[in-house]
This record gives sequence, C-alpha cells and structure tokens, in this order.
Amino acid sequence: MLLRNIELEKAACMLVNWYDQFRKNTIKAQIVPVPDDVLEYLRQDLVILPKECSVLSSSDTSKTKHFNTYNDEFSDDEEDDEEELPAFPGFSKKLSDSIEKLGGSAFLKSDWHSPKDAQWITLGQSLKVKDITDAYQLLKASSFCKEDFAERSSPANGGGFHVVLKKWCDIHPGSEFRCFVKGRSLVAISPRHWPSYHEHIATERNDIVSDIVSLFKEKIKEAFPLKDYVFDVYRPAKDHVVIMDFNVYGKGHSDSLAFDYDQLDADAVTATIEEEDVPEFRYLPEDCGIQPNPRNNYGFPQDVLEMFQGASGAAGQPAEGDGLIHRLMDEWNLQTNGDDDDE
Repeated sequence: MLLRNIELEKAACMLVNWYDQFRKNTIKAQIVPVPDDVLEYLRQDLVILPKECSVLSSSDTSKTKHFNTYNDEFSDDEEDDEEELPAFPGFSKKLSDSIEKLGGSAFLKSDWHSPKDAQWITLGQSLKVKDITDAYQLLKASSFCKEDFAERSSPANGGGFHVVLKKWCDIHPGSEFRCFVKGRSLVAISPRHWPSYHEHIATERNDIVSDIVSLFKEKIKEAFPLKDYVFDVYRPAKDHVVIMDFNVYGKGHSDSLAFDYDQLDADAVTATIEEEDVPEFRYLPEDCGIQPNPRNNYGFPQDVLEMFQGASGAAGQPAEGDGLIHRLMDEWNLQTNGDDDDE
C-alpha cells in the first residue's frame, strides 16, 4: 500500500495552484497573497479591525454600514483608539480592488476553508463580502481560516498564504454536487447539501450525471494531478457545469455526504473502466420532512453561548440572560432559514 503525501495533496487542491488551468470552467476569482504582518494579525484571537475599516465606515456611505464595537462602545477617546488600531493599507487596498473587480460582491475563503463558522458576525449572517470590513470580520472570527493561517512549515503552504475572493453568485443549493474520484475514475456523486430534498434532482438525474461525467472526462481527468480527490461543481443549467473547488479525498479531509469512504474504497477495487460513465449517484427520491442543517452548528459563537449559560441562576432557576440567548438564537435561525430559501 502506497503512503499518501497529504501535504502535497492539499497543495494541489489550493485554488492558487489550479485556477489558471481551469479558469474557463470555474467562477472568476482574485487571489491576494497575505504578507507577514497581516498573518501575525490574523493569528491573534482578539477581533480588532484595522484602521482602514474605520476610515471606510466613516467616509463611504454607499457601502454596508457596520457597527464598530471597539470604537463606539468601549472607548472614550476615538482619536487615541485610531492610533492604536493596526493598519495594513497595502493589503487592504488589494482586498478592496479585488472586490471591485468582481463586481462589488464576493465570496471569501482562505486557501482551504471558507469562514462558514463566522457568518454570524456579519450584519446579514452571510458569507457575501461587500467591503474590507466584511472581509476582516470573517477572517478574524473564523476558526477554520485561523487554522489555515497557522504558523507551520510544509509543502502545502510553501508558496505562502492567500485570501481567495470569488465573484458572488446566487446559487441554488439543489444545483451543487460533490464528486468523488478514486484511481482517476469518477466513482460517486452526491448532492452538496445532503440530506436536503430537491424535486428537480430526481427528474433530471440522468442529465445531471451525463453533464458531470462530460466535464470530468473532457476537462479534469487528464489535467488534475492527483489520482484520488474530491471536486465540487455547480450545474446552473443543462450542459453547463462549473467547477467550484477541489478537496483532499478521505476521512478527516472532505465530508463524504451521501457516501461512506470505506465503501467507496472497497467498491473502487472491483470497479471497471466502463463504470466511470455511470458513477453512483445518491439523492433523496422523496421529501422526508425537515432534515438537520449542519450549517446551524456554526450559527452562533460558542464563547457567547457559554457566557450566557454561565450566568444561570442557582438551584436550576433560569437566569435573565437565558431568555435573551434563546431569543437571539431563534432570530438567527429565522434569518438563516430565510437565506436558504433565497439561494
């Protein structure tokens, strides 16, 4: 059994290493290298926004309004606070210019992860970035991105760290799919938002598989360097499939969704070349009612939840904060469900 070099596989899945090759088949993106001083700032736990964000919020009325808790709530002298805030004018300008080049709205991620665990921090609980304040808030509050920016030496980040901005698209969740490649063969396809039910998937099943297989065989199979990997696609219409991302194959690296990696590995041993044209496609054939939404696990900051829970009264009596936290959670869930309906 050959040993895997996970770090090299992670490097191959970085957008900076595959974007140029698949530019015509993916969403337009901007890649911003992260300099050392910004890296040091992003690795710190305290969420204090750079000085450029304060300048933006006070001078540009066309952008999203942000509440600056650091300046407005905890400080007596705004001018003194301005001097203490970190400043990264060069990096901030690159972020701002990139957002503008992408039409004014973008989806943000680090080299490997999106800040989905931090969407609670933005005004609309969304990953849509409209200005540098949105970008800094998400990057600073996300544990996933912080892990990507962690100080380590490996082949995966030998070329440095990056912030990736993709042109924002309103994507229907039932049009996203995860594809599993084993031994350079496409072996399985799952809805990306498993286990959600989408009626059109059953009626378009054959066309969905045919379109994804065509993209794989014509554009990906001989071009992508790995033998085993996962790739995500978006299919907005028949005969039109867009590459969203590449990910490392296997447990602990990419969610297997409707499948199990052990079974995929076992099935790949006996698979034939002809079976690549008909990869297994699993989906919910009928509506099974409300299903758990994994996204809700990232809906509210854990430390805030623990703070309110720690304020509970003695002898099982509810504290004043308990009602507040539940009201906040209910409000957030209502907004999240509304966002899901709009996508």
